[in-house]
Amino acid sequence: METKEHRILLILTGGTICSFADERGEREADTERALTLIVKNFQDGDCLYKDTVKFDPKMPLDILSENMTTSHWNTLVEKMKTYDFSLYDGVIILHGTDTLAYTSALLSVLLAGTKIPVFLVSSQLPIYMKEANGNANFKAAVEMIVNGTKPNVYAVYRNCEGEKQAMYVHYGAHLLQCANHSDSFFSCDMTKVSRNNAFFEGRDSGNKDMLLYNCGTLSSCVLKIEPYVGINYDFFSLDGVKAVLHGTYHSSTMTVNPYEKAETFSDGCNAHSVLSLKERCDSCDTPIPLFVEPCNPDAYAYETTGELLRSGARAIWGITSEMAYVKLLIGCSMNLDGNGLKNFVMTEINGEFVK
Repeated sequence: METKEHRILLILTGGTICSFADERGEREADTERALTLIVKNFQDGDCLYKDTVKFDPKMPLDILSENMTTSHWNTLVEKMKTYDFSLYDGVIILHGTDTLAYTSALLSVLLAGTKIPVFLVSSQLPIYMKEANGNANFKAAVEMIVNGTKPNVYAVYRNCEGEKQAMYVHYGAHLLQCANHSDSFFSCDMTKVSRNNAFFEGRDSGNKDMLLYNCGTLSSCVLKIEPYVGINYDFFSLDGVKAVLHGTYHSSTMTVNPYEKAETFSDGCNAHSVLSLKERCDSCDTPIPLFVEPCNPDAYAYETTGELLRSGARAIWGITSEMAYVKLLIGCSMNLDGNGLKNFVMTEINGEFVK
């Protein structure tokens, strides 16, 4: 019986998984060198399918992922538009860990409707080091493609802490940024998979036209702010901003004290209140919508958050902060604003909303 050949589109973007140390010990991305090594390590490994898999490599980027910009994303997106996905059984994208959750969210939206599974693969160390998890992550992605994971965007990663460094697969739309002081990734419905011939059924992203071919050029037009003690909103420029995404403390709150209670600020400065930012957004020639995420629908019960929402801020609930940010970027690239932008963000595209 003839063995079926499995064709995988291998996209290298850089990151630690594609990096090598120079003579000073500093790591730099080198995708061409990484391509040779990761394929060799795969062929020398114990994957059951190593003799039936053929990789078609592409190298649209060659950067460490902490240097990712919207311009780099545009380069990746434009290159991906030229690939004929019908030729392949799956896609593997090698990507750095620092911005993995953001690119996972972006591709989960742009590739919703894909007919083949897409896996993002990273490594906590360069793959020539024996402690690196990147080779195991790559092997697991290949196995899940061959074993028939349903078409969607996923990230596969062997955590570096916890239960025997378990291997997990995540829906790209749910992946969270790796926490500081950690080399492990988490998501709300992460699923452990075997490190020996990994299998994951997954969930089809649906029958729809991929936004990959219809979105405009991404730009750095979304201002993302996280709350902190002593925040001063006068420090934030709104030049070139089309939308503001404001994070919250765990209880859907931030500094909001109404102006009539400004005396509660020890320095009497209204710029500590997000209401001052909201007023500035509203007073722009083209008013800038201010989105709050994550903001529980019950947050009106708080005097602080309720005041902001009644002033016209738009609450987002049920998606990750990374997903909220990239959906705003994509929506702005499609020239959406106001209610159109809000409706786009709050409309489910690829299972990004969770209970």
